[in-house]
Amino acid sequence: MEIKAQLIRSVIALIDDGFDVEELTIRQIAYEAHVSIGLINYHFGSKWALIVAAISSIIDDAATEAFKTLSKQDDSPKQQLRIFLKAMAIVVCKYQKYTSILIKDEILSNRFSTPETIVDLLKKIKPDLSEKEIKYLAIQVVAPIQYIFLKEGGLRKYLGQEHNTNTILLDDYDEIMESFLKALGI
Repeated sequence: MEIKAQLIRSVIALIDDGFDVEELTIRQIAYEAHVSIGLINYHFGSKWALIVAAISSIIDDAATEAFKTLSKQDDSPKQQLRIFLKAMAIVVCKYQKYTSILIKDEILSNRFSTPETIVDLLKKIKPDLSEKEIKYLAIQVVAPIQYIFLKEGGLRKYLGQEHNTNTILLDDYDEIMESFLKALGI
């Protein structure tokens, strides 16, 4: 486990030093971690899997911190869900390049990591739903937000809002999230 953590820390250090994620080489990572190249493949299967794990670590830490900052102990499950989604929006806006990589990777893989993060909250909000229905609901909450993030350049045009910016701002995410949650009855 220590080698895996060391490899993740090394990729994060390289990213912090300004290396482009897509241009990182397996040799650079191994050199930074002071390990052989073979250990990267042994522990992660590929350089890309290691990079995704490192970016996930960055995003998870930032999201956890944002959630802690925004939440209060007595928040209801619905409030917690909104706060969680707001925290994720803050992180998405702050780390757009990295979150784009993670979202694309998740969509193209068999993983459902992001929907899984809200399953427990949804169980509290909708206790009458089955486990399967809760998981479907989690996908319904997360997938449209991921889709819009990846297509943000065309969203304003699609909505008929010709502004100078092609990026979605934090206020836009709030509006989008509230719209989705309202449509889902949450």
